[in-house]
Amino acid sequence: MKLLCSRCNNVIRDEPSGFSSDRVITSGTCDQCASLLLWPNRPAMVEFLDGLDAPVVVINLSGNVCAANKMARDLLQKDLFEIEGFQGGNVFECAFAKLPEGCGKTIHCDGCTIRNTVMDTLHSGNSHTKIPAGLSQGTSDDYAEMQLLISTEKINSFVMLRIDSIL
Repeated sequence: MKLLCSRCNNVIRDEPSGFSSDRVITSGTCDQCASLLLWPNRPAMVEFLDGLDAPVVVINLSGNVCAANKMARDLLQKDLFEIEGFQGGNVFECAFAKLPEGCGKTIHCDGCTIRNTVMDTLHSGNSHTKIPAGLSQGTSDDYAEMQLLISTEKINSFVMLRIDSIL
């Protein structure tokens, strides 16, 4: 299986498997294209993200959202200034991010699949594809669970979090 750059279509790496080596498993971004897309070349990054066919947010090492494409902004019903620089839980309106401890610091955060998947990708470099994840929205006393399928991919020191579907 091959990991291809979604921008230039170059092979990033081949992955050994029992399947045909011509099978594409993901469209990632090679280091060369990533350097063109991510800070400080922000206009190129935003143009690239807006060209993706799924809601995508970009998260940095601190867990803050750096950018989001138009599909993600529409899904979240937020403008860019309401997204950039904020913790992921606040951007996605997690009920537990509103607690005094804040996003990433409550007892609920240890079990958060979204957070754990993003952090694993940040620290290990491993991509994840279509991981079932729950998102608790509302207040910590009265919340509804939204079910998502998410995928992550590391690009330099950032993670692209894609929302594959809302179940």
